[in-house]
Amino acid sequence: MGKKLSSGFSSQVSLVKCSDYDLPLLKQKINSALELIGGVNKFIQKGMKVLIKPNVMMPKKYGFPANTHPLFLKAVIQIFKESGAQITVGESSAGSQAGVTFTKRALKISGTEEVAETEGVKLVNFDFDQVCLTEIKNPHVHSIPIAKTVFEADLVVSLPKLKTHTFANIITGAIKNIYGVIPGQIKAEYHRLAPRPEQFFTIIRDLFGVVRPGLTIFDAIEGMEGDGPSAGEARQIGYIIASEDAVAADAVATELINVPSMKVLTTRLCAEAGLGKGKMEEITVLGEDLEKSVIKNFKLPTTAVYNPYLYRLILTMTKTEPFINQKKCTLCEVCLDSCPMRAIALSNKTLLINRSQCIRCFCCSETCPHQAIKPRRKNFLGNILSKIILSRW
Repeated sequence: MGKKLSSGFSSQVSLVKCSDYDLPLLKQKINSALELIGGVNKFIQKGMKVLIKPNVMMPKKYGFPANTHPLFLKAVIQIFKESGAQITVGESSAGSQAGVTFTKRALKISGTEEVAETEGVKLVNFDFDQVCLTEIKNPHVHSIPIAKTVFEADLVVSLPKLKTHTFANIITGAIKNIYGVIPGQIKAEYHRLAPRPEQFFTIIRDLFGVVRPGLTIFDAIEGMEGDGPSAGEARQIGYIIASEDAVAADAVATELINVPSMKVLTTRLCAEAGLGKGKMEEITVLGEDLEKSVIKNFKLPTTAVYNPYLYRLILTMTKTEPFINQKKCTLCEVCLDSCPMRAIALSNKTLLINRSQCIRCFCCSETCPHQAIKPRRKNFLGNILSKIILSRW
């Protein structure tokens, strides 16, 4: 796992253009991104046990923009193999159906399983891995089960996807990607124990503090905008971001889509805890000019409210709830099984949300395989108020 970063130095983050998922091009550009921050041999030595953690959140076909692209994963594996690493790929996906988690299907359908097989590397479904119950100092959760494979690695490498997130965090990136080291459906339970964003993301922060990936390589070639992390729209971004500081990598990714880095809860919380650099004045961007690369029209999620303190004050006005589009709903009941509060029920061949029980964690929206659940703001004045707030930042 990652070493502690010195507080006295700036973090280096590379930003490299990459237009598509052509394998030779990917290897060239990923190598270029790594060269800018010290080269692959700075991180990988012969015989080192390396765990690669992609973001494979859903059982969607090859290239779905919520998942790390399988060719991006393949390129990283080949680069690391050339340096003599012993590679394992591991993941636990979001959601479940009929009490069975999605991970096995997600790894297969996404193309991740095929990549692992053809490259001859070990693939671990964390849902079936042994776990280490790890204590954390958090008022909402006192211990977290983490896949044992994580602790057996000399280096954890995070391969996040650049995409938006509806649960008041604006993006899901390198920090949030680490949530997938928790096996099974218990991930949804933490939304119940810490229902407010400011509470829930302290759990992410403390988990990240335990795992600390030593290298992050962002798949920001094609991402997702709008109501991500699964129900948004594909967006060509055209970049690779790399750093040994995952917090700084998230900061640069956020600035790239025209959002101030410290407005993202996970970035701010981890930076304040000394787990990495979140302020741009503490980060050195190498490669492309970040200011000239900013995507100014990137669509943010409906739920995005940048200032968490203001968010608390106007929560009632800007309250957003999951809404089921009955025309798109196929009654697969994935949302029902994924809801930590059991707030969704089948009645007269219709899935309904019990608003009094719903904690608005948007697990249902994240895991719906048909994108039939999207966030909707109840109060139309809240839409106006939110736009005013967003226009100020």
